This record gives sequence, structure tokens and C-alpha cells, in this order.
Amino acid sequence: MTYPDGSVYEGQFRADQPEGNGRIVYPNGDVYAGSWLAGVIDGEGKLEYANGRGYEGGFQDGSFHGVGKLTEPDGYVYDGEWNLGQRHGTGSTTYADGTTYEGGFANGRREGTGKIVIPGGFAYEGEWQAGEIDGQGIATYADGTVYEGGFRQGKRQGQGVIRYASGEEASGEWQNGALTEASAEVEDAAEDAAPAEGTSN
Repeated sequence: MTYPDGSVYEGQFRADQPEGNGRIVYPNGDVYAGSWLAGVIDGEGKLEYANGRGYEGGFQDGSFHGVGKLTEPDGYVYDGEWNLGQRHGTGSTTYADGTTYEGGFANGRREGTGKIVIPGGFAYEGEWQAGEIDGQGIATYADGTVYEGGFRQGKRQGQGVIRYASGEEASGEWQNGALTEASAEVEDAAEDAAPAEGTSN
């Protein structure tokens, strides 16, 4: 079947609409093969974009839904749960620069608990909110320094203890990345550690 826009569909029909298994090739070169329901992509399938992007997994009403894997041409990969086109639930992500994240997502952003590892040597495991390090967690820095305690929007906040590679240790109340009880501020490397959430779905 050829549609007015030039799309070509081959597969099963019901009531003159694609239903069951079928394959469609769009005019721009995108190709979908998989399940259909009442003329809409719905169920398990594979979508290959002309630009090299690819997705394989669940769909609902034409959107990524359920469990599926998205691969981008630049090397970005997300494998996990989706809700109507957004990363939502539990999943793992590898970014183009080699950064990896495994944990929770909500509405396309890192949320709940998760672990991120950045090639430069920074790692964080703990709580996230709206895509940012926020809550209780443990951060390990490239020089071997380890901080365990509270974070707020990527900065150390609240009670926490920091252990330097030299063996020195400082603990107490942190405010906006600095140990307020200390005579000198301690640089907060966590602020720029986690990469910003991309627009990829």
C-alpha cells in the first residue's frame, strides 16, 4: 500500500488499516518494522532512521514505550524503560564522551538513585533529582578524594565528610559546596562533573 505522502506499507491489515505485523518505508528513508494496532505503530518493533539513529523495543501510539534501546549516530545509547517517548523508570546510558549512567529516570531526566562514571575520573553514586546530583551520595574525584554526604543541585550541601587522598579528613556542615566550619573553602568539583541532560529521547 502506498500512501499519498509516498510512504509504502507492506504487511497485515484489519478494517483497511495496518494491524498486526508490517513494515513501512517513509519518504525520508526512515524504516519501521514491527507491530501495528488500528493503523498506528504499537507493540514491539524496530525503527531505523535515515540519519543512523535506531530504536528497538516497545511502542505505544507511535512513541517509544515500555522497554527499548535507543542508539544515536554519535555513540549515545540508552537501554531501559520508556514512557510515551521519554526515558522513565530504570535504564543505562552511555554518552558520546564515554560517560556512563545506570539508575533511575523520570520524564527524561536522571531521578531517584543512580551511578555515573565520567572518563576524567569522577564517579558519583547516590540520589538524583530533575537530572542533577541532589540528596545523599558518595562522590569520588580524579585525585582520589572521596566525599560522602548531602548534595544540592550538584554541590555539597548539609552534613558530609570528605577524605583526601593524603589521608586528611574533614567533616561538618556544607553550604553551597564549602565546608562552613573550615577556615578555607574546599573547591566543589561535583558542580560540573555530571553532564547536562541531552535532548535525546
